[in-house]
Amino acid sequence: MIPARRQRREGRAGALVAYQVAVVGAALGIGAVLVARRPEGVADVPPAHLLVWTVLVAGVELWPVPGWRGLQVSLGFPLLMVVAFLYPPLAGALVAFVGSFDPWEFRRDANVLTALFNRSQVALAVLAASLAFHGVADLHASSTLRLLGAATLATVADYAVNVALVGIWASLKYRTGIAKVVRELRIGSLPEFLISYLALALLGLVMAKFFLAMGFWSVPAFLLPLMFARQMFFRSRALEEAHKELQEREQVLQALSVRMAEERQDERLQIAGYLHDDLAQLL
Repeated sequence: MIPARRQRREGRAGALVAYQVAVVGAALGIGAVLVARRPEGVADVPPAHLLVWTVLVAGVELWPVPGWRGLQVSLGFPLLMVVAFLYPPLAGALVAFVGSFDPWEFRRDANVLTALFNRSQVALAVLAASLAFHGVADLHASSTLRLLGAATLATVADYAVNVALVGIWASLKYRTGIAKVVRELRIGSLPEFLISYLALALLGLVMAKFFLAMGFWSVPAFLLPLMFARQMFFRSRALEEAHKELQEREQVLQALSVRMAEERQDERLQIAGYLHDDLAQLL
């Protein structure tokens, strides 16, 4: 008979594989339906544009910020938001699927299914963001206030899809609760991370408007904010790790203090016992 522990482990592995297959299948299926219903979603976009954005996203995706248990914070998010704002949802999802390279793929640390899952969840998140944005605003004609609202809604859609898909995957892989995984899928405190995430999305909106005005000549101007964002995330991560280390040291010191106090109390009781015995002998 197979031990119960091994059965549980194999069951979790099977559930993880089934979940990854389901997400990949959903991404490919939704893409196929969109192509069948609205082929202009890709056909009307110049192939050179798709190629350039895919290369840019791929280059930035290979420059991530490491996070919890090997999970990474991608700096390609603003570029993906630019594509989501500029082009129809299917085009944005296609760029995300093809361009979402992971350093694990080059080190062969991830199998084909995991790589496809990573690409699929990014594509689905960008698809949701693009649908939300284009459902509310038009990048060419809408007012600034409407564009800001649409970009915020797109950010919420992207974040919700990304956290949900990756949270379930990490929960199955690392055998931990989804709530804990969601708490770890950030760098720094939650308010700071959400503000940074929204700021990157708004940066994507600004970059999209610059692209409409200047074309690909505006692309070099995108890199400096991304470099700054990367340093900001590294700084936040370093501060968070330092805070955790200080908390651990404080707990150790408190434990030592309690132990020393208990030892002193024991010594006092022992001395008091000796004195009581001596007095009893004298009396």
